[in-house]
Amino acid sequence: MKWTESLSVGNDYIDEQHKEWIRRINDLLEAYNQKRGKEKVGEAMEFVKEYTVTHFGAEQELMKKYKYPEYEIHKQIHDNFIKEVNELDEKIKKEGPTLTNLMTVNRTLVDWVLNHISKVDKKLGEYIKSQM
Repeated sequence: MKWTESLSVGNDYIDEQHKEWIRRINDLLEAYNQKRGKEKVGEAMEFVKEYTVTHFGAEQELMKKYKYPEYEIHKQIHDNFIKEVNELDEKIKKEGPTLTNLMTVNRTLVDWVLNHISKVDKKLGEYIKSQM
């Protein structure tokens, strides 16, 4: 995956966090290609769990600051993703890094970029720009 300006929400701090998300996905994809996915999945899940707390907190503070009208909806999406990630992490700890679990991690992380960052966060960025 590559960062493009079309993914920018117009906030440097948030954009840098999104770039780091993409870097980490690419690291995991590269590990899969080198048949090291099982080794990297635990590290990836720890990053995702830490990232969601930090990143979502930063986004939610921006939403509050600019009185984003879709704050509750956006926060619920974040909460649902955190729940999904925690459930997936528990499944991996219980079952191990099976091929199915590795594919689910990959799909979940890539889908977040394609459907959340490029659409939901982009909408937030446009709203913030309109308030400046």
